[in-house]
Amino acid sequence: MVMYVKYCGCQSEDDYKLLSSSRADIIGFVFAESKRKVTPEEVSSWVRFHEKRKLLAGVFQNSSIEEMVSAAKEVPLDIIQCHGNESVSTIINLKKRTKKLVYKAIPYSGTISEQISVFAKYADAIVVDSVSKGQFGGTGISFSWTQVPAILKEAKKENVPCFIAGGINPENINSLLEYDPYGVDLSGGIEYEGKKSSERIKKLERMISHVSSNRT
Repeated sequence: MVMYVKYCGCQSEDDYKLLSSSRADIIGFVFAESKRKVTPEEVSSWVRFHEKRKLLAGVFQNSSIEEMVSAAKEVPLDIIQCHGNESVSTIINLKKRTKKLVYKAIPYSGTISEQISVFAKYADAIVVDSVSKGQFGGTGISFSWTQVPAILKEAKKENVPCFIAGGINPENINSLLEYDPYGVDLSGGIEYEGKKSSERIKKLERMISHVSSNRT
């Protein structure tokens, strides 16, 4: 199976151009409170004059439906990723209002299987991320990847695509690739001094290509 790759936290037009030429399937923009937060107006100006080569995702956290609908009108988003405590009804209404794919991020915990089961019927994909010191997502810290097989098994049972996120980088991705995830979601792991790094992206993609070629 070909693994999907999402690069998140695009913060500038330079980042956007770099990620557009990468192996990524999806480019993510964080519209939630974060050190990587950008505005729909900024993103619209970056993508307006460049050929759209990737799927575009907007990441929100406990935003109102109106705010997410407005952003989807401003930016040619393909995916809306809800990264907070959004309810099933929010997912349903958001899909109805925007006609976009909606991903639901779920914090890794002992109840992850139950959470996947709840949202699998409504979300187009699940993103399992780590929590550190009360912060969900963007922590640069991974959860125990020994739990990934059980997570992927639950997602497969529920027939929902599942991305793994949190603390993935070129130095450790081999450990995660052993479990053959459907997709990976990275942000800080491909940055150097706060900017997306061509060298780190190339290193990461070499790792992915190496593992993929050994499986064929």
